[in-house]
Amino acid sequence: MLSQNVLIYTGNILSLNEPKTKTSQNPTDELIETLKIVLQDNESSGENPVVIKGKKDNALQDINREEVKITVKVFMSSPDVNLLKEAIDEVCNYLNTNAIESLVIAYSVTETSEDLLSSLKQLWTGVEEYVEVGKLSSVGLSDVSTDVFIDLFQWANVKPNIVQITLATCCVVPPALQTFTKENDVQLLTHNDPGQILPDEELDKIFNGDARIYWVCRYQIHVKCRGILSSKGYLVCMNKTT
Repeated sequence: MLSQNVLIYTGNILSLNEPKTKTSQNPTDELIETLKIVLQDNESSGENPVVIKGKKDNALQDINREEVKITVKVFMSSPDVNLLKEAIDEVCNYLNTNAIESLVIAYSVTETSEDLLSSLKQLWTGVEEYVEVGKLSSVGLSDVSTDVFIDLFQWANVKPNIVQITLATCCVVPPALQTFTKENDVQLLTHNDPGQILPDEELDKIFNGDARIYWVCRYQIHVKCRGILSSKGYLVCMNKTT
């Protein structure tokens, strides 16, 4: 059996006709369809890890960097801080930038609250390191319980100033979280991302074999003065066995 690591850059999916015309797609369907298009239209490199690149994203070319805002959400499958730092580095290198304005971590592995807090602390050490060197500005977490978020906040040297919650399973913002975010100047946002943005079974179908996600990054580039989304794309890092 052959085991390979694979890194996929989708490029700006706003330039792809298929996903762009299906505005009602949820993020998982959008990513699956985009991966199929990129894999069909682009050859992989012969190296290890295997690298597959869609059309180069030139959204930051010939533009004043201060006029745009880059937001990134990284979906982690493990608390390995080196994988998180790899994900951030790959996005920065791909977009040819040395800083990201907003980063949110989604870690949806089923764990007890105590284990989850321990895992998030491991990941947060990487966040703090990158904030200290100016690579990250606003940083936060997605879909953690109120108690876990508050515990991490109180433990952290660099405080999370964003928390995302999904209203798919919780139609009302927990009052305790709402109070805490107001008192501590934390931005409370809602989202429609699934707990697992790229399920293993869907990945297996795409690659005709056993596949396992390390991380998925979704980046968005907005023009600040006009609030226009100029670019959106995904980076996917995985292992496949054939």
